[in-house]
Amino acid sequence: MPASPPSSGQDSAAQAGIAFTLLLAIMAFTPLFRAGATPLAALVSQLLGLALVSATLWSPHRIKIDRLQAATLVMLVVLPALYLLPLPAVVADWLPGRDLYREASGYLPTLPDAHSATLAVIPSAATSAVLSLVLPVSVFLGVRVLRHQQLEALVGLLIVVASLQALLGLLQYGTGQGGGTPLAVEGSHRLSAVGTYANRNHLAGLIEMVLPITLALLFYALSRLQSREHKGNAIKRSVIKLGSRSGTSVILYAAIALLLIVGVVFTRSRTGIALTILGILLTTGVFARQIGRKSALGPAGVILVLALAAGVSIGLAPVLDRFSATGLESDARWQIFNDTMIGIGAMFPVGAGPGAFPFAFPAYQSLDLGWAFINRAHNDYLEWMFDLGAAGLLLTALVLLIYLWQWGRILRTGGETRLRSIQIGCGIGVLLLGIHELVDYNLYTPANQLVFAFALSVFLYPPERLLATAARSHRRTRRTPDLLPRAQPEPMSSGPPSDQIENPFLSR
Repeated sequence: MPASPPSSGQDSAAQAGIAFTLLLAIMAFTPLFRAGATPLAALVSQLLGLALVSATLWSPHRIKIDRLQAATLVMLVVLPALYLLPLPAVVADWLPGRDLYREASGYLPTLPDAHSATLAVIPSAATSAVLSLVLPVSVFLGVRVLRHQQLEALVGLLIVVASLQALLGLLQYGTGQGGGTPLAVEGSHRLSAVGTYANRNHLAGLIEMVLPITLALLFYALSRLQSREHKGNAIKRSVIKLGSRSGTSVILYAAIALLLIVGVVFTRSRTGIALTILGILLTTGVFARQIGRKSALGPAGVILVLALAAGVSIGLAPVLDRFSATGLESDARWQIFNDTMIGIGAMFPVGAGPGAFPFAFPAYQSLDLGWAFINRAHNDYLEWMFDLGAAGLLLTALVLLIYLWQWGRILRTGGETRLRSIQIGCGIGVLLLGIHELVDYNLYTPANQLVFAFALSVFLYPPERLLATAARSHRRTRRTPDLLPRAQPEPMSSGPPSDQIENPFLSR
């Protein structure tokens, strides 16, 4: 009889194990060296990403992804790559906004890469931009082949990474974080918490994404504090509840949330602090009903949690006012936005090409900004339209549509599980960073790229499959103790009468 081939379940477990190992390595390594922005760190992260996407696509039918999400992901890769296809020189010269580059080619005919017969103004920048997509795309796909235990483990790792970054930021702020301290990051903001990032706003962006997940787990643990009758006063009953597994989780996640909140305050990022306030209010509002319905706290717990959230938010408001009073008048973002819009109009609908903004923007830079080199638009949506034209607008609209549609699916599916709480926290974190990108460029930092891709993939995970996975896990957990012999209740009597012979068959 021929040997039977390996089962599909074994292959799926092996694929999930490889993806989990690679994701673990990527998430632990990428933030270490300038948040993955150094050439060596970016190279290692992209190589790990290539290995991850290869392992994931080895059996693509096991990837739990909807058709619309898959189509959008393909477009995200293919549309920027089209800018590298060779074109006839006549067609390239005819494209909108290419007059300046054609004129420059006449004056500097030997300038390398100044004018090439492609859709991209700077083909080398377009190549780098396409390669940078390897990391977020691989992380997004890798999440979809994981088992639920592996997914929860990576969420725990993400919370640990964010906590360490916040702690490092506090140490930097406490030591003055000048140029001579061993905790300094070269080129970073002084007198601000930055972690391993060069930009304090990007550390704030990381915390914005992770804080709602931490709060979601905190509220889930609160909802698991079941009310039981215990002898003693109310203080004793509260101590017993906090000493349980759920109570320990409440204390742990509350401490981590407090660390993250303090960390974002000391980044001195105006947008970061404002979005932290919004994240606390949104997450608390979503989970308040669940806490009051299922936990031992009852309706009073809802009032308590909402009051605490409001108190924290009100406490952060004066800090935001203090930091927002500095630098608003001299902030050049509004002028950059205006000049970027001029460039978008001049090169629409094709755009300058992926990654071309730092090289193409000077042609539209006003004299008010003549003293500065503008490497980013400080608004990712405008920069994507500047680089990709109509394609950037289409991709942004598709992602927004999928995001809103997913909220409807989650609300219709219902259920109150740990994975669902994580999924909702990821959705709120994605929203906060999406708002932050109106005035910044977090998604050009590799460490935040992968965290955003991870959170977005978890949020867009089919909710009915997450619910079914949690149900199967619960049944397996409940079944194992039933295999053990159950303890028999002790009889009411002290034993058989002394003159009665014991049945030997019952004693063996």
